[in-house]
Amino acid sequence: MNDKRNESLTERFAGRLTNIVLLGFFTTLCSLPVITAGAAFTSLNVATKAYLYDDDDKPLRIFFSSFKEVFPLATKVWLLHVPVLAILVWDIVYYRTSDATLDILAAAAIFVLLVFVILEMQMVFVLIGKNRTRKVWPCIKMALDISANCFWHCAMLLLFTASVIAVSLFIFRGLLLVMPGLIAFINWQFIPEILRRYRFREQR
Repeated sequence: MNDKRNESLTERFAGRLTNIVLLGFFTTLCSLPVITAGAAFTSLNVATKAYLYDDDDKPLRIFFSSFKEVFPLATKVWLLHVPVLAILVWDIVYYRTSDATLDILAAAAIFVLLVFVILEMQMVFVLIGKNRTRKVWPCIKMALDISANCFWHCAMLLLFTASVIAVSLFIFRGLLLVMPGLIAFINWQFIPEILRRYRFREQR
């Protein structure tokens, strides 16, 4: 009986890992045209939530079915963030070319800011996926409000997100293709509690 239980746990782990990798891969693939990245990451959140909490065993189907629905709003939000992300990434690359201590510290500070922007975008994409709003600025404002009011939970989410990005960029670049799936899986361990706390604050 223990063997069957261990086999079931192994199969469940393998299935979950496979879905995380596939979701990460297809998110990266669908982001390659650049303009579609917002819809891809929003669909990733919709699919991850459905897979982890709604017992949907076909997350890829959810991913592609939600892509068209979220595309208009997610694309507007994404295009607003592209210049900011481009500047931050360019600055990191620029400062990383130097061995000076101040330049290394500057690169680290910019990296933290980059991760914060990614976190804010992540919350925006979550809200779009949950149909909390259909307008750009209210969506961004709500994401910032959530980050401010649920600071410690968002800080933990930020820490794990930064860890995955750092490992993918500086240690094992083979993870870059599936990195979005890993980040979404980790983030969704925190997001339900963050949203619950935010709703509680709204009701007070």
